[in-house]
Amino acid sequence: MSLGDRKKRILKAVVDEYIANAEPVGSKSIANRAGLDLSPATIRNEMSDLEELGFLEQPHISAGRIPSHAGYRLYVNELMNQHKLTMSEMDAINTGLRLRMQELEATVQNVSRVVSQLTQYTTVALLSDTAKTTIRKYELLYVDPRTVIVVLVTNSTLIKNKYLKTPFSVKEEDLHRLTHLLNTRVSGLTLDQITLSLIKSIEHESGMLAPLVSEIIDFAAEIMGGENSNAYVGGTANILRYPEYRDPEKAQRLLDYVTGTQHFSSLSQEEDSGVVHIKIGSENLEEPLQDASLVYGTYGINDHLKGVIGVLGPTRMDYARVAANLNYFIQGFNKLLKQTFLEDPDR
Repeated sequence: MSLGDRKKRILKAVVDEYIANAEPVGSKSIANRAGLDLSPATIRNEMSDLEELGFLEQPHISAGRIPSHAGYRLYVNELMNQHKLTMSEMDAINTGLRLRMQELEATVQNVSRVVSQLTQYTTVALLSDTAKTTIRKYELLYVDPRTVIVVLVTNSTLIKNKYLKTPFSVKEEDLHRLTHLLNTRVSGLTLDQITLSLIKSIEHESGMLAPLVSEIIDFAAEIMGGENSNAYVGGTANILRYPEYRDPEKAQRLLDYVTGTQHFSSLSQEEDSGVVHIKIGSENLEEPLQDASLVYGTYGINDHLKGVIGVLGPTRMDYARVAANLNYFIQGFNKLLKQTFLEDPDR
């Protein structure tokens, strides 16, 4: 049903007031708001109509009204003002983005921390399950005749290493040759491109070092298969800041859900990188999120990297500010990813 302009202005005033104060809103408290210029009696009648239409709720008979999930949805779609980022907000985001990206793992963790600090809500940041991980560089380091360190660098600059004990003596120059062979034959390949026939061919070319090849490839496969599960939660304690979660059991259910970050992996399937989405209350299918709202967006560059960052909080969320911060952050993060991981940033 389409609402008239007056009802929309009153609904907006109720949502703004409730977001700010977390208390049910009465007609008197918004009667003198700028732009309304309506009597408390008129506002009270309109609020009663909005309740009948399902946009407001009255938690107690003697209390004022609070927005319903449908009320929040109309507010987000049509009524909320565009939040203009302050200089301090932009400076904080840009500072976080300028930090050196030596490892994507550390960067994703930093992303969740910075966004959580900015919004004062809980943040989830993760890499997509569909990201195509490859080993960009293989390096074998000589320790002693029976010990080798395998160092692998992924296309997302994640660095992993492993000690290998060999059943035979190796020479440093032999390791150099095997390093060159691996970088020539298998660097840049995804896990499904490293076939058994390719491994057998490399083992044949590596001569006496053939037993090392399978161990190195197994280590690489472990990294390529597991890197995409990296996920970080920032500001879990922020949930407890809000009166909606004063009930310990309710707060614990949400915290348990948030820390199981695999729950959010489906969000990274979104194709429209850089677009901010808002799911309010019952629009979230998962039971622990029925009384919460999730604002999220995906980031990424082609098939090289892809992930999602989301902000989770009560339905009484400052949607305009959160969406503006998240959108600005994702745009800057995408730009930085292109500069860091693509030889041609215009791709």
